Amino acid sequence: MGQEKFDDIGIPLFYVERRYPTSRAIELHPDLIPFLKTRDPPRINKESREALLLYNYYVAQDLFNLTIEFERDVAIVPTPVMRYAFLQHLIHPNCSIIEIGTGASAIIALIAAKCFNAQVYATEMDPTYIEYAKRNVNANKLENKIHVINSHGKFLDGVIPENLKVDFILSNPPYYDKILSPKVLWGGKKHELVGEGSQGENFIISMIEEGWKYLKTPGCIAFIIPKTRVATMNVIEEFLNEQDMEYDIIGILAGNRTRYVFRIYKKYFDSYFSEFDSNKIS
Repeated sequence: MGQEKFDDIGIPLFYVERRYPTSRAIELHPDLIPFLKTRDPPRINKESREALLLYNYYVAQDLFNLTIEFERDVAIVPTPVMRYAFLQHLIHPNCSIIEIGTGASAIIALIAAKCFNAQVYATEMDPTYIEYAKRNVNANKLENKIHVINSHGKFLDGVIPENLKVDFILSNPPYYDKILSPKVLWGGKKHELVGEGSQGENFIISMIEEGWKYLKTPGCIAFIIPKTRVATMNVIEEFLNEQDMEYDIIGILAGNRTRYVFRIYKKYFDSYFSEFDSNKIS
């Protein structure tokens, strides 16, 4: 889990440690061969949604011993190695987690429970996704570790029991202000992609505001955001600095893709989001 380098703005970058070479994947699963874009070297055709679904199914199975039923038409196709790296740089074994927006695959919740023995409260608003998520939890015999909760479009208040406090609150949140491209290869319904606000920041800020009282002390709120969303990152950092909150940012590299992870720390009793502060920042 060693640091590899820094990016051009000084953020430490880490390569994902669990990798699955395409050559190994097609050796074990010849049914991937028709989905290759090139044979030498072998590369999966990432312009094919069917290829992405099948390849990531095998990644989850072979690297994490998970069986995942993906929603095939519109849901985001998750990359298991990126989700594992996110958790690896964040959580610890036997911790408790609230995940906001677990999606149809429930991949973050599944990896947290399977690989880190975490207790996970996973929320989701889409009824179809909830059914998929529950089937994935049951298929992997993790019913005692993962609780899938219908959020009915809310964040945490009125969704999570008021007296519940966890070690981590995390999300792979929506962060676009609008859907920029009609391409649906990687998928995503509007609620998975659009975070509202001028730069797509509202979802993340609401998660921080509501999540604070559900965190233990010490505790951490964390989320993933692509390197390309510079304007969104700037708005989030401005908000965190205005609230004088302690946080850091790391980068995770998977192939040619970089994802930033914001980690916001609760280390002592404070009143960041008391009634007075909430009124002040609203």
